[in-house]
Amino acid sequence: MAATVVLGIGNTLWGDDGFGVAAARRLAARPGLPPQTEVVDGGTQGLYLLPIVQEARNLLVLDCVDFGAAPGAVKTLRDAEIPRFFDRRPLSLHQTAFTDVLFAAELTGAHPERITLIGAQYEDLDRWGGGLTPSLAAALDDVIELALTELHAWSSGNSTREVSSCPTPTPRN
Repeated sequence: MAATVVLGIGNTLWGDDGFGVAAARRLAARPGLPPQTEVVDGGTQGLYLLPIVQEARNLLVLDCVDFGAAPGAVKTLRDAEIPRFFDRRPLSLHQTAFTDVLFAAELTGAHPERITLIGAQYEDLDRWGGGLTPSLAAALDDVIELALTELHAWSSGNSTREVSSCPTPTPRN
């Protein structure tokens, strides 16, 4: 596995849910990815993604999300900003399974040093067999540019922000 992994998450058969995979595929086709960067179609594999997450030094996740924003709005979250536990409001249809992956990686002590999520607000997740809505299709180029900027910052060592670790979960009563 490469030092840096770009992971596109989603189901391409379920409307906007396929955004992360579409973004990853478009990014993989672009020239100029930094060395030691691997783009992975994570689809809907859930916990099967654990070895990929454990082996990555840097993890960039591309997905559709529910930020409560206008369709096509793009947001970037880093490290502890990414909700990792069930007692938080889900941002993504894959969050339950993917948060399990992140939490499992933390528990094993084998987890990325840096994690960034670049997401676009979905519009319609009920279009079985349909492609992306126009608002999400229009967000692809912005997400690719943000992803390239993040990847190049990581590879050049110009990322000056501190890496935050996963917060300790609060026991439930």
